[in-house]
Amino acid sequence: MANHSRTKPENLSLAKLAPQDFIAPNFRLHELTRSEIASRLGVDNAFPGDRELRAAVHLARKVLQPLRDTFGGFTPNSVFRSQALERVLKRKPSGWLSTSQHTRACACDIEIVGKSTLELAQWAADNLPDYDQIICECYDPDEGPNSGWVHLSLKPPEQGENRKQLLSYIRDMSGGQWLYVPGLRASVG
Repeated sequence: MANHSRTKPENLSLAKLAPQDFIAPNFRLHELTRSEIASRLGVDNAFPGDRELRAAVHLARKVLQPLRDTFGGFTPNSVFRSQALERVLKRKPSGWLSTSQHTRACACDIEIVGKSTLELAQWAADNLPDYDQIICECYDPDEGPNSGWVHLSLKPPEQGENRKQLLSYIRDMSGGQWLYVPGLRASVG
């Protein structure tokens, strides 16, 4: 178990890392590809290459680590998702390719017990110096403050500018449909 938390992402390589190695002060490599569904169904969720590894390390250091520093231990719901895992999750045929930022290791989904999902999204918007998207997903105050999760994404420097986009994916109570709406909020209206 080596500590690579200070190694520049561009100097990291899958060939030189073990799953238990630290890639950030409080994050190990295996946490970035962990998926209960992939494990249960035997779906390969390994990074396909160093580009995804380096993007995930950048995300861990700039997004996940500040969250862990502030809120203590938590396990991300999802960081990297292979194309195979995306197809299983979204029930798509074998040739389908996802455009999700998870497949490029630029996104994570998180929940923190005891912290309202909407408050967590707002904390991220107020405290993370850079992000591409913060999406409060499936939050329904009628189901309690921890309903849903927060999607956070951050592009690595070589992938262009981050949009700093704030969205909510919430149910429109008038029609029952789930919609993306601008801003962080609990309701469409």
